[in-house]
Amino acid sequence: MNYYIITSFIISIILSYIGLPMVRDLLLNSNVVCENYESKTIPISMGLLFIFVQVTTLGILEIIFDFNNNFNLVYLLGISFIGFIGLLDDLIGEKKVKGLKGHIKSFLKGTLTTGAIKAFMGLFIALVVSSFISNTLGDFIINSLLIGLFTNFINLFDLRPGRASKVFLIISVVLFLTSFKNERSYILFSFWGILIPYISLDLKAKVMMGDVGSNTLGFTLGIYTASYFNTMTRLIILVILIIFHIMAEKVSFSKVIDNNRFLKFLDNIGR
Repeated sequence: MNYYIITSFIISIILSYIGLPMVRDLLLNSNVVCENYESKTIPISMGLLFIFVQVTTLGILEIIFDFNNNFNLVYLLGISFIGFIGLLDDLIGEKKVKGLKGHIKSFLKGTLTTGAIKAFMGLFIALVVSSFISNTLGDFIINSLLIGLFTNFINLFDLRPGRASKVFLIISVVLFLTSFKNERSYILFSFWGILIPYISLDLKAKVMMGDVGSNTLGFTLGIYTASYFNTMTRLIILVILIIFHIMAEKVSFSKVIDNNRFLKFLDNIGR
């Protein structure tokens, strides 16, 4: 295992422990808050911590190990822009319009929502990022869709304390175990380091990551998948993502989880 992978994990843990209370207090003092399911006021948009730590950690790796490659820069720019779009949705988002279909319908009727901005700009960012990591037109199309759909995927589950973090951890571990030779695994290790201090507060419903957090988690899974796996594997994952997004417009994932004993057990771990 490359030494910079372990380094990214260690740096992220340290920075996350230091930055977590600072970002939480910043949001509380700025009244960037909402009520949790217990009607307690908690900070939202804690996903800002993810961006601050990830950019700093990978920036340090760039300086120390002199990566000298475009992937690191493209990834950092990608999560920064996608995080900004998520933050915009957290702060001024229209809560009455639900689902991707609802936001697109509103847009077609002449009403711009932050959900529509997130959908269109998220796809545009996916196209730009994909152009840097793709070698053929086929790769470009598949990778763009993977990154775009993965970016929104984690957000589909961000409805209960800690659920989005758990979904990310499960998927990222599976991806890592099936890609030992991927030298870009440091972007996963860095995020695992961030989530170790963070997830306990999320599980206890003391903070919420917001779209700024779920978007960056999803984007990370998307670019990791798009930049390593072969065409067939990426196509299979893409089909699964499409199915989940279609299902999200028709069923409640929370109800599905609550009605399944095993999924409910996983969902309740740590709460």
